[in-house]
Amino acid sequence: MDFMELVRTRRSIRRYTNTPVPEDLVAQVLEAGRLAPSRANSQPWHFLVVRDATVKRELYSAVYHQQLVLDAPVLIAVLGVIDPRPSVPARTLELVQAGAFGMDVKDFADHVLDNWNPADLKTDAALNSAIAGAYMTLAAHALGLGCCWVKLCQDDEVLRILEVPNGYYHAGLLAIGWPDESPASRPRLPLAEIVHHERF
Repeated sequence: MDFMELVRTRRSIRRYTNTPVPEDLVAQVLEAGRLAPSRANSQPWHFLVVRDATVKRELYSAVYHQQLVLDAPVLIAVLGVIDPRPSVPARTLELVQAGAFGMDVKDFADHVLDNWNPADLKTDAALNSAIAGAYMTLAAHALGLGCCWVKLCQDDEVLRILEVPNGYYHAGLLAIGWPDESPASRPRLPLAEIVHHERF
């Protein structure tokens, strides 16, 4: 299907069959996340794949007992690197080599985060990792899989259960499996309510 049809037909799937998801399909979903854009090509994310029933049972409490976390054959925790500054110079050099900008811009870009406070860095981690998560939801749909972004959760508890080291933001869990429902489209605001041109 073409891209706009893919976007139009994507749904948040909360019911799954018990058919396992082949590893190669999970790899394709992860690859879509890897290819997502990010600020200054920083790629500040990490993806943690969960299939184990015991781990899912622990996560079940952290997501306020949402059944899909138990039922989905695969969960992917989308994590954002809160402070990507150590890797920034290497990433911006790749942009220089690609012709995106010159060394003068690189010198600025390498230090753009230097004075950011922890809250700003966390927001940046959330935004960049969410882009990767969105790519993965579309990839799952393109492969015929169902997917739901689970963000109603206790983030700190998810990080604890998954033994994630300090320095990561939990953007959300992606529940993935073969769909066992066909939800109707949800209402969306019209463009006239959400779009302005030139100035607000």
